[in-house]
Amino acid sequence: METDRVTRNERPVLLLLCILFLTTRLPGLLTLPLFNDEAIYLYRAQQFPAQLEFTVHDGKLIHELLLAALARLPWDPLLTGRLLSVLCGWLTVVGLWLSGRIIGQSTAGLFAGLLYILSPLAIIHDRLAIPDAMLGSVAGFLLAASLRLTLLPQPNRWHAAGVGALGALATLVKLPGLFLFALPALIIVTGAATPERRHQQWALLRTVLIMTLLAPASFAPFNYGGAENHKVGVFNLALQIEHLTDNIRQIGEWLALTLPLPTLALIGLGLSQRPTRRLLLTLAAAACVFCMALATIGSVLYPRYILPVWPILLLAAGLGVSQSLRSSSIVRCAGIIMASIPMVWGFVFNLQYVKDPADVWLSAVDRRQYIESWSAGYNLPDIYTALRAIALEKGDIVVINPVHKRVVHIGPKIYLRNEQRISFADIDFRGTDAQVLMRNIAASRPVFLTLDTQEVIAFDIERRFPELKIIREWRNPHSDMAFYLYVWSP
Repeated sequence: METDRVTRNERPVLLLLCILFLTTRLPGLLTLPLFNDEAIYLYRAQQFPAQLEFTVHDGKLIHELLLAALARLPWDPLLTGRLLSVLCGWLTVVGLWLSGRIIGQSTAGLFAGLLYILSPLAIIHDRLAIPDAMLGSVAGFLLAASLRLTLLPQPNRWHAAGVGALGALATLVKLPGLFLFALPALIIVTGAATPERRHQQWALLRTVLIMTLLAPASFAPFNYGGAENHKVGVFNLALQIEHLTDNIRQIGEWLALTLPLPTLALIGLGLSQRPTRRLLLTLAAAACVFCMALATIGSVLYPRYILPVWPILLLAAGLGVSQSLRSSSIVRCAGIIMASIPMVWGFVFNLQYVKDPADVWLSAVDRRQYIESWSAGYNLPDIYTALRAIALEKGDIVVINPVHKRVVHIGPKIYLRNEQRISFADIDFRGTDAQVLMRNIAASRPVFLTLDTQEVIAFDIERRFPELKIIREWRNPHSDMAFYLYVWSP
């Protein structure tokens, strides 16, 4: 009866938490322009199933399948993709709440959810149509399921198979999700158990491992995740040893800046309390294993790659807050102060982000990707408008694209796909026959070309293609990057 009353008391708090989440994610949802990776996933979703081979090769199956299912909705495809990520972020909050309830620490789960809502890294990536928010939500439920497995009075292999299925789901959302196996493995191994249950624990762990590996093994013949090979440096051992130190330093910087030091101090506060010490050490170890796996084999890392450890670390921080509230007045005051600092900072960060993402603090690599470089889609709507106007004036036109994937090429393919007077053709500009191919197309219809500043230089456009003339230019408002519209004019 008392448990039911506690549950009823928690539900309004959870509802308020969900409302707060939505009020921090929905405003400014489309403020950041189309990002290159978003464009790739949205384009493949629109072309499904023709692009399924590339989806499997990229190792992000579930996210793109869901985008494909939503691709026919009658509004901006970018809005659809970003709403999917918002939903995934909301599920992460629910997963944290469930994790707290499972271990009898509802306050910890609620505080962990609040810390997630006001986390700058989550604020950014819950608003992007990329799979990282989805992987974070799977990590949240994997955390809850793993904790539940060790607390069941008589866990069986079906329970373990359920945990393993979540691990398999993580690998199908994004291949590095495989590293999340460390979470259930460490929770199972370090769980308090009598000698009689040790054998059962190892049997459960084997089942979890088999189920986790089942999904990537099934797709291995189709080269699942093969596109990630260029981000893996382990094939060159000497070079990877050199990269390892830089990777660890980078991850440490991102953790310290996107998960502020007061949040990490909350974990330390929980470690000082005996009741939560074992669990906190386990959670910290699982987060470290995931990050070290990325650092060890990765040659290309981005801050969003560490988002899956957020549920793990934030539950640990929530446990620190929960324990401090049960301690002396000094410890309680310290816990409240340490929890308030990242929340206030996250609140201010979110307000600034809604106004203009370019004005908020971002790591150098994120600022370059999302704001300043060729991968940031500033001015793309103006390009769509210009091409529509040209097609209306001249009739059928052809927009030529280089074969490699850049937002200045993919954006028009997404947003102009239903324009009857505009067609697209791909040409490898690195080939010696590119000029001849373009001349052949131009013999029947007007030819136009969109390029960014880097491509103009890399393809030596002015020297190799003197027939191409710039008719429009759009400069990135935050950098020297620009998009150009060319016309073939012999």
